[in-house]
Amino acid sequence: MLPGFSVTSIQDTSPLGVTDGITARVVKEGTEEDPSVVMELTFAPGAAFGEDAHSLPEILLVTEGVFSDGHGEYGKGTVIVGSPGSVHFPQSKDGCTVLAFHPAGR
Repeated sequence: MLPGFSVTSIQDTSPLGVTDGITARVVKEGTEEDPSVVMELTFAPGAAFGEDAHSLPEILLVTEGVFSDGHGEYGKGTVIVGSPGSVHFPQSKDGCTVLAFHPAGR
């Protein structure tokens, strides 16, 4: 391993229940030195989070399926950037997987 790098595998993490039909695997937890958080979110078909208001930025990458935010549907490869003050309604009709990056923590 090169100095200054760390490696974590999603397969080495345990899924945590977020809400009915949605699980998260935290790949990188924030620290005092680096508050950024990276997690994989998996939505079962029909799963919905409800209103999700952000005080900090969030970047999502759809890696499988189709993710919806209550206003549009976004397929594999789509990057969605939420600014502080943004609100969306995360859900998936047929199920999806999303990589979520919170650069300022959560």
